[in-house]
Amino acid sequence: MRSIVRLWLNTFPRIGETADIARVAEDAGFFGVLLTDSQCLAPDPFVELGAVARVTDRLHLGTCTTNVLTRHVSVVANLAATLQADSSGRMHLGVARGDSAVRKVGLDPATPEQFGQALSELRGLLAGATPSVSATDSSLQWLDPSTSATPVLGVASGPRSITAAARHADGLILQVGTDPEVIRHFVELIRTTTPRPDFRILLYVIVGLSDDRGPDSTVLGVTPLLARMAAEPLRDLGAQQAPVAEAAAQSYSLATHGLSAAQGAVDGALEYAITGTVDECADQLVALSGTGCDELVVILGSMDTPTSQLLDLIRTVGTSIGPRLI
Repeated sequence: MRSIVRLWLNTFPRIGETADIARVAEDAGFFGVLLTDSQCLAPDPFVELGAVARVTDRLHLGTCTTNVLTRHVSVVANLAATLQADSSGRMHLGVARGDSAVRKVGLDPATPEQFGQALSELRGLLAGATPSVSATDSSLQWLDPSTSATPVLGVASGPRSITAAARHADGLILQVGTDPEVIRHFVELIRTTTPRPDFRILLYVIVGLSDDRGPDSTVLGVTPLLARMAAEPLRDLGAQQAPVAEAAAQSYSLATHGLSAAQGAVDGALEYAITGTVDECADQLVALSGTGCDELVVILGSMDTPTSQLLDLIRTVGTSIGPRLI
């Protein structure tokens, strides 16, 4: 069985606290921290990642996810390249089609075709090339060609977007729930689409730890919003988690996006996440090691989870679960 070689934390930026979160994650053994980009809901991730780069030594950093609709593709590339230089090569750019960041300002998500084109343009710009952007040859002229290019990671749930990322990105963060058979299905699609042996596949999962007070309800703020994104592909596969994803899609409200207030909307929402005691969560995550994914991105808590509680979760997952996965 393959092992997970890297463990990432995904969380929301927090003014004055993101750097502390990153330090705790680094000390707990996480490979990196990825920050969410949704300008109407949370502080700017690129600014906060600058703080992360300054206070950490080994921790990798990046976005999960940004988009190229609220910022021009060249602006996104420039931000990523700047952080790559400032962090001595630790930046990773996670890009999706756009969700709350675009919907909150009246825009539609990018189509899979637009998504693939944006990934290709980003990859070219960050490699020091001169791709055609908006029918104009463009480049980051200040970029040092001797520095390593920032990896571009597509983030996707549906087959068309997954295929676009497999063709045009350096890797893919796969968000399709926790059913090993479903994950294997999409890993096979990725490997069939791209022949590159160095193409990275990261699995995106929600982890909720139980204690003597019962299940961790904080993850219920993010579970429905992620489950709804995979509703259509899970339904098409007849997957076990499809009913939960369908219910999440039908009850989703942009007003409670990422908040624990969303928890009452979907019965059985935790079926989409990894939940249980430390040992139970570790066993479930180890079982995902055989799906063909090399890296694991875990989201802990919701946008309004108290920072002290989030830090405890990070320490527990990093020190008690992380070593069992590597």
